[in-house]
Amino acid sequence: MVNSENQWCAQKLTCLLSLSQKMKKLILVRHAKSSWDDLSRGDHQRPLNKRGNRDAPKMAALLKERVGLPDAWLSSSAVRALQTAKFFLNEFSVSEEKMRVRDSIYHASVNTLLENIHKIDEEANSAIFFGHNPGITYLVDELTNLGPDNIPTCGISILESYAEYWSNFEDEDIRFADYMYPKKDLKHIYG
Repeated sequence: MVNSENQWCAQKLTCLLSLSQKMKKLILVRHAKSSWDDLSRGDHQRPLNKRGNRDAPKMAALLKERVGLPDAWLSSSAVRALQTAKFFLNEFSVSEEKMRVRDSIYHASVNTLLENIHKIDEEANSAIFFGHNPGITYLVDELTNLGPDNIPTCGISILESYAEYWSNFEDEDIRFADYMYPKKDLKHIYG
C-alpha cells in the first residue's frame, strides 16, 4: 500500500514539474524613479534619481530571491529603463549583450507590448521586460483583470501562462503570480 502511494505521489510530482516547465513566466518591471531636475532633457533622456538608484538594486535582489534567472531580457530604449535594467543585469550576473533594447517599448500601447512579447525567443520559458506606465499597468490589467490601478516606479508584476509559445501568451489562462514594489517590499527603507 505504501509503495503504491509513493508511486502515485512520484507520478503526481513528475506531472506537476512537467507542467511548471511548460509555463511561460513574464516579469514586467516599471523603470525606477526618474529625475525631472534637468528640464532641458527630453523625456526619453531622463535618468534615474537618487531614490531610483537606491530602489532598483534592492528590488533586483528581491526578484532574484523569488524567481531565479530570467531566460530573455528586453528593455525600452529610454535612459531610465536602461539604467533600471542594468541594476537587474548586475544582480543576476548577466552581460549587457543579453539585453534586447527596443524603441517600440518606450511608451507603448498594450498591442505594441503584446507584439514585443510575441517576438520573444520560443526557447525562453521566462522573460523580464523593462518598460513604462501607463502601458505596463494597462497590460497587466488587460491580461489578468486583477492588476493594480497603477504600478509604481520599480514595481514588478509577474504573470504566468500555460501558453506553449510566446506568440499566444495571452490566449491561455494567465495567473497574476506576484506583485512587488519598493514601498511595500522595502519597508525597512520607507518605514
